[in-house]
Amino acid sequence: MCSALDKFNKNNIMKKLNTFLFMTLSIVFALAFTACVEDDDYNIPELEITEPDITPNTTISLVKEMYSGSFVDFDEANNGGELIIEGYVVSNDEAGNLYKVLIIQDAPENPSAAIQLDVDLTSMFALYRPGRKIYVKLNGLGMDDMNGVLHIGAIEGTSVGRISAFDYTNYIIRSAEVATIVPKVITPSEFNDSYINMLVQIDDMQLRSEEVGQPYGYPDNTFTINRYLKNCNDDSETILRNSGFSDFKNQMFPEGRGSVVAIFSKYNADYQLFIRDTNDVMFDSDRCDPLFEETFSAAVDNTTLDLPGWTNFVTEGTELWTEQVFSGNGYAELNPYNSGDATVVSWLITPGIDLDTQEGELLSFQTEHAYPDSGHDPLAVLISTDFDGTTAGIATATWEPLTFDVSYKVDYGEWYSFTDSGAIDLSSYSGMAYIAFRYTGSDTGNQNMTLHVDNVKVYVP
Repeated sequence: MCSALDKFNKNNIMKKLNTFLFMTLSIVFALAFTACVEDDDYNIPELEITEPDITPNTTISLVKEMYSGSFVDFDEANNGGELIIEGYVVSNDEAGNLYKVLIIQDAPENPSAAIQLDVDLTSMFALYRPGRKIYVKLNGLGMDDMNGVLHIGAIEGTSVGRISAFDYTNYIIRSAEVATIVPKVITPSEFNDSYINMLVQIDDMQLRSEEVGQPYGYPDNTFTINRYLKNCNDDSETILRNSGFSDFKNQMFPEGRGSVVAIFSKYNADYQLFIRDTNDVMFDSDRCDPLFEETFSAAVDNTTLDLPGWTNFVTEGTELWTEQVFSGNGYAELNPYNSGDATVVSWLITPGIDLDTQEGELLSFQTEHAYPDSGHDPLAVLISTDFDGTTAGIATATWEPLTFDVSYKVDYGEWYSFTDSGAIDLSSYSGMAYIAFRYTGSDTGNQNMTLHVDNVKVYVP
């Protein structure tokens, strides 16, 4: 028979067991709930990190040099010896524009090399924020080129896939160091493969005019989109690649001009940029749109040129300027060959351009040719500020010649290659100006070179 004390002790023990079980189940439930949280706003507490006892024995640059056109198995590449690199994280997947990649470069400032790690893990920003130094043990991993970019990942046959979420910590070890990453400032003219996967900054950029007023991505679907940034200094265009899963895809793209910070990348022959979030786009200055620009993008192939505002007129002969399109590029053409004209004088005149609202205007355009004739210089480029815009007024207006760069190459291998005119100073002119492209030649006199004009622009640098 149990005593009262025995009953008390037994009841007390049962209460303690029940309490212990309740607390244990609560902890398990909390851990399970935490593991299921997918909201990017959920902040995982930063735990203090003890610097690991790891010594790198190679560099990102040397590792990239191991690639010679085919898949690299790091175990075989180093005869089974240990390979360890270190780098600083520059990627950030928090906004969803980068997916299951961890990108590192070899220094927080002025890096010399960078590489991409493919990891089957989302929300890596919680553990690997930009600036975090990490060590990567390469044994058991591989490296391969995918569309122009080297990837390090798990070996899958003779290529690489993502490192498993179950064992990525065997390969990627966090350091206690967190550095400030300083983007490498480059210009479009400097683009080359050595910058791939680095965090770069490009200044004097803006969304090209055709896309102003558009959001970062497609609001109604999850397709990835290319936005095109134009550089105000060299007029080049650069692809900005935005994911259809990014959380900023519905936001309007800034309409101004400024700097963009991004991961520099490549797809086959095209260089492209990936921003980490919209803070990487700093367009807070006025746009650098030209006063006038004609790219002939609306050209209809092999038709008489009749673009709005332009004057197309023949003062001698029968040949008018035409619209032509080749490989998707439109341009203006004058080709008097086989016309039978003894004399050809054909005018192509821009719409009026107001030179009074700013100072320091420049003119630029491009020309290309084919079938040049010895001693024949067919093109004159002229400016008038008293032309009345009518065909009758061409003869009575004052036209002043402008000096530009042109080269009528005899080598047929260099035909159909556009030449830049260079920047032509218009700052001494005022009022409403018209730019004329005048072709002079002869079919019967064998002065019938084919001539193309494209990308006419008046701008202030």
